[in-house]
Amino acid sequence: MTQLPQRRSRAQMQEETRSRLIEAANDIIAEGGVAAASIRGVCERAGFSQGAFYSNFTDKEELLLALLEQQMHAAIREIEDLMARMVGGSLDEDLSLLAARLQELGDQPVPARLTIELYLHARRDPNFAAHLDRLRAAYHTDFARLLDGLAARHGVKWQVPPLHLSQMLHTLWTGYVVQSPNDRPSLADALRLICRSSVAPR
Repeated sequence: MTQLPQRRSRAQMQEETRSRLIEAANDIIAEGGVAAASIRGVCERAGFSQGAFYSNFTDKEELLLALLEQQMHAAIREIEDLMARMVGGSLDEDLSLLAARLQELGDQPVPARLTIELYLHARRDPNFAAHLDRLRAAYHTDFARLLDGLAARHGVKWQVPPLHLSQMLHTLWTGYVVQSPNDRPSLADALRLICRSSVAPR
């Protein structure tokens, strides 16, 4: 007897709609920047009405925050996977791998454009800034945990709290992505240098 496919629940359908809207925003931003990602354009790209949009998001800012949160979670997962594959290497080798991966993230159009444009918007809107600060705090907490684990693996410690080191690295990363691709210095070299100079014997 052929088993009929299980019907999706309302919650599952809404989550799928939300995910497709976020994916559509990601694609549009990759092509034309944040300004190009209008609510109408996102809905058309995702194949939904604007009613479906407002069932999931209050406004465009909430959509962009959801996309940024997704990008941050993805970055943490990628770095977790990278560190899980660091087997038998020296501290310098592992720091080089980490720095190279962070530069690769900086060279991707969506994380770079989204980060910079949302940070600028936060300077103009205190309410939006509060939501953005929450996302940034969660990201730095996760990244600091990974830095702490990396130091422990090699029997060293950081001369500054891992949370502060995470913030320092992110500040450098942000400065990198605002520069023209034609005259950017090596972000990986700078990140590796900061990390290496922050190491002390345990």
